[in-house]
Amino acid sequence: MLLPQLTDRISAAVWNLHPGWAVAVGRHEYDGQVPDLSAGAIAAGLERLGLLRAQLEGLAGLTVYEQWEREVLLGVVAREHFDLERLARWRRDPAWYLRPLDVSVYLERDYAPGGLRLERAASLLGEAGGLLAQGRENLAGEAPRPWVERGAAQARRLARRLVVQAEWAPAGSAASAEAAWLLEAASHAAGELEAYASWLEAERLPGAADEFALGAAGLAEWLRAAEGLDWVAADLEATARAQLAEDRERCGSCGGPSGGPASAAGARSAGLEGALLEAVNRTRRFVEERGLATVPDTFTWRAGMGYPGATAGLGWLQAPGPYDDPATPAVLYLAPEAASRPGVLVWLAVTEGFPGRLLLALHAARALGEARRRFSSAGFCDGWEGYAADILLEAGYAWDVGVLPEWRRNALLTDCRMLVVAGLHAGCMTLDEAAGLFVTEARLDEAAARREALRCTGDPAAAAAGLGRAVLRRLRGRYGGPPGEVPSARFHDRLLSAAALPLGLLDRLAGQ
Repeated sequence: MLLPQLTDRISAAVWNLHPGWAVAVGRHEYDGQVPDLSAGAIAAGLERLGLLRAQLEGLAGLTVYEQWEREVLLGVVAREHFDLERLARWRRDPAWYLRPLDVSVYLERDYAPGGLRLERAASLLGEAGGLLAQGRENLAGEAPRPWVERGAAQARRLARRLVVQAEWAPAGSAASAEAAWLLEAASHAAGELEAYASWLEAERLPGAADEFALGAAGLAEWLRAAEGLDWVAADLEATARAQLAEDRERCGSCGGPSGGPASAAGARSAGLEGALLEAVNRTRRFVEERGLATVPDTFTWRAGMGYPGATAGLGWLQAPGPYDDPATPAVLYLAPEAASRPGVLVWLAVTEGFPGRLLLALHAARALGEARRRFSSAGFCDGWEGYAADILLEAGYAWDVGVLPEWRRNALLTDCRMLVVAGLHAGCMTLDEAAGLFVTEARLDEAAARREALRCTGDPAAAAAGLGRAVLRRLRGRYGGPPGEVPSARFHDRLLSAAALPLGLLDRLAGQ
């Protein structure tokens, strides 16, 4: 079998388990699909992936380009086997059954007529009861206590968010019938989620196990499966401690110009959307004038007001996938709460705009290689956001007075997540100690610190942003030019053109 055929078959096998991933990259034949997550379907999916992996490993005579594609596909299969076999999420992690109910792409991305998108979202949410029933059936055994606690809390947060999103959905004004159906379906799904959370607390929490740690060997296995890194737990911990110490020092010493066109006061007088547009255009001009990266010429984007209480924070990017119509605009959403935080607009312009996630998405859409276009590294995508802020900070960008606190908050939080994942799973940190670290280092309140610690018990990918930023900074020091200089477009374009490769493959790419 040829590599393109294997790419399609592996994609189909993964997307059958996670149709939302296909929708996110613009493969809308998967719109509205609810995955079959019964025990039999999961076992069949794993068996199919195992057979395809064997065929992939047996390919001979590949070009260099094809070898990169194969590495990406092998990583995708490895991550699925780690999640479903090593961690057995489908039997132990209640939160695993919540991800298929995320309808954000349908409501936030203008890739099709609004009524059609609302209809597909409503259809999916209408199946929430059956999906969560599969969860109850599969979660019959002993699950880690922190995973159950987190799953119940996440189910309740998702229940609230779905209703708020349905009430907010921008397309609803032009598709009233579909908007009413969506709100009804969201309310139904919210009720099912509340019942699921209550079931977890009543039926699963009393008998839950205290043990959750992967162990040092398991953490090393995750690093290989998730990012292709040949690291051990001690490497992750040492990297986290070094980056946390460096960021502490930078937080204490960095200053920066104040003022600028995107201050909170200016935002309120000019309108949040207009101020965000101005801030993004300003960061784009700076990236181009300083030669930090190449910005593709043809794309459309706009700013929009998001919904309150978004889990993505005070702003987020909804970029079209590589298979969406090129005319589909990227939208940078701003939560209503952002008006109360000085510096948020400029922070979003940098991390979600230029040279942040929007620049990454534009390059990824043009990348060669179907595997790379379909499957991206969480470490690269999340790490690029923090790295992008570092670039502009060091290049002398005229930051708004309120931006440096946003940089500090993000840097210290992602450092703490990386350190906590290493500590919890290697067995050298308790859950209470992990929460305490988030309080003392990241300055979170106790409730938020507890949520962060619980996330790290069940989701090693909580470390992805800090890990990705650390690897990118390390590559910059090795290949990015003379020490102390901000790398040029040549270095950054080489990284971006590969479309968010797993971190372990970047060293070979950057050295070419």
